[in-house]
Parts: sequence; C-alpha cells; structure tokens
Amino acid sequence: MQDLVEKYGGVSGLKKILEEFALRISRERGLMHYLFSVTPPQLITDQLQLSHFIMRKPDIDYRSSPGQTAIRDVQIRPQVFEDVIKVLMMTLKDAKVHFNDAPRMAAHIMEVMEETRSKAADIKKSVYKPAEITVDTLLAFFRTQSIPVHHDAVSGEILARPEYGLAYPLSTVIHPASKTIRLLARAQAIDAKNLKAVEALVLVASQKVPPIAFRAYTDADGVATLEGAYEVPTQYGVPKRLLQRVTNHFTWRFDEALKADVNEVLIQPERD
Repeated sequence: MQDLVEKYGGVSGLKKILEEFALRISRERGLMHYLFSVTPPQLITDQLQLSHFIMRKPDIDYRSSPGQTAIRDVQIRPQVFEDVIKVLMMTLKDAKVHFNDAPRMAAHIMEVMEETRSKAADIKKSVYKPAEITVDTLLAFFRTQSIPVHHDAVSGEILARPEYGLAYPLSTVIHPASKTIRLLARAQAIDAKNLKAVEALVLVASQKVPPIAFRAYTDADGVATLEGAYEVPTQYGVPKRLLQRVTNHFTWRFDEALKADVNEVLIQPERD
C-alpha cells in the first residue's frame, strides 16, 4: 500500500481520497450509516498508522471484491457493502488511480476502514497500548488463540507453532528502540553447507512475495538458512484483530515463498 500512496500524491493524496469518499458516502441515504460514529479524521489517522498491518496479497486475490472484516455488530448487508465498494472505486477513478492499481488500493483501504469501524463499536478493549507490548503480552495473545508458544530468553524470540491460523512456525521479536514488532520465519537448507543455493533463492522469494524482506545466512549451528522478516509499528498502539491477521498472513506468505524452491534446496514443511 505504501508504494501506491507515494505513487498517487503521498499522504496529502490519500487524505483527499478518503475525505472525498466519506463525503460521497454521507450523501447517499442508503449508505451513510456505513460511517456512523466514524469521522474523516479518524479514517485518515488509522489509514496512516495501521497500514503496515495489512500485508500485500497475491495479485490474483485482488480480482475479487473486498469482503467485510469488521466485527459482526457493525457488518452491513452484502448488497450495501458492494455499493460502498463501488463508491470507493469511483472515488479512486476520479482521483486518477490507474485501473490496475485501484483494486489493491481499495482492498487495503477497506481492510483498515473495517478496523476503524470495529474500534468505534468495541465494548471491550481491543488495542494494546505501546507500553503494553511486552513478552508476556504477546505470549498471552498467542495463547488466547490456543497457539503453542514459548519465549527463548537467549534470542529474545517468541516462538509459535503453526496451528490455529499460522501456516508456518513463527518467531516474534519486540524491538523497543525502533518501536516495532518483527515477525520472522526461517527455512534451513537440506545441504547445511550450501549457502550459495540459499542465496540464489533470496531474489526469487523477494519477487514472489514483495512485502517480506528475505536474507540468506549461516545460523549458529552452521546451517544455511533462508529468513523472511516483516515489521509492524507499535508506537501508535497495536490492534489485536490486525495483529492476529498480520501474523497469520505473514506465515501464509512465507509458506508461499517456499514454493519458489523448485530445486528443493530447503527443508520443506509437510503440506496437506
């Protein structure tokens, strides 16, 4: 999403799009309730602060219209939601967003917007404050999803097994200095000494899954390893729903990147 924001006028361009969208929705009697209790400034703030929690998906996923991801209490009739999407797509078209970029931009905008609408209706606390982002908090976060997890005191990583939404083993590290949570996934080489073969996969994996930063290195045990990393900010708070979504999506995308290993350099996970 960040590449599209820069392509179409930066932050000021995004603000204009969101303000125009909100204005158009407010003028439609059958749609105005979609943004009930949500103001344009709230929409803009969340789009700027939460966009990193929405990972880019495979291009084929954007051929379908975005779906509702808000909590059940604020979901609207499917036909009305489709009309909301139509208004957003028309707004993007009038803002000169290219038709090839509009589906992805609309999908990312809607996913954050659905979180904004959910927060406005939340009864229980749904956002971790920056000071609450601790190892214990993340351990509890995963355990409430029934995901087996433990903390490695040496590396500082929180290690989660691939269950209940996670498609691949996940490591999570809190970086207080940079105010981020780093998501990590790793695959080791079948031939432990074949670092060059793993290095050759970095470019292929990066092209297949652009949001993830890949690198090849030799780990502490001397095994050539492919690592994928993705960071989300904590300085504005961390919505629980989006944290669950981004951790799931990260593991799915890393697992997808491993399919680029056509020469079977890496130890592959068992697939159903």
